[in-house]
Amino acid sequence: MTQASILTANGCSIRKTLDALGPLSSLLVLRDAAEGTRRFEDFVVSTGLNEATVAARLKRLVSLGILTKSPYTDAGKRSRDEYVLTATGYELVPVVVALMQWGDQHRPDNGPMRAVDRATDEPVTLRYVSDAGRVVREQDVVLVGASDRPS
Repeated sequence: MTQASILTANGCSIRKTLDALGPLSSLLVLRDAAEGTRRFEDFVVSTGLNEATVAARLKRLVSLGILTKSPYTDAGKRSRDEYVLTATGYELVPVVVALMQWGDQHRPDNGPMRAVDRATDEPVTLRYVSDAGRVVREQDVVLVGASDRPS
């Protein structure tokens, strides 16, 4: 199988993930959840998406187990749900950070956000690291089919 056919095959995990997440605007909701946004109306404001679109994205991300709903009640108001990242959702945050870092490098007019260590506020950067702990340059990473992987 050629490299191109690996990436477009129905069994490709990248394709399956993109199909599951749905429209790219789901990544905006994920971005804001990673930043700490929890409430529906705040997602509408922070993403710039309309209410129907935000509702659809939140519903999809909850159904995938990426977000979970947690009830809250403001004084004098009815109970509503907050949306909180699950462990599975946190595993997707590096994807959002990678897109942000690419955009910061190649579209420098973007980017009011940065990735930092929560404990120290130090900037962090995504890197490829081999199982042996060696940092690997981006240009030295290739995608291979499952049958080509060492066992």
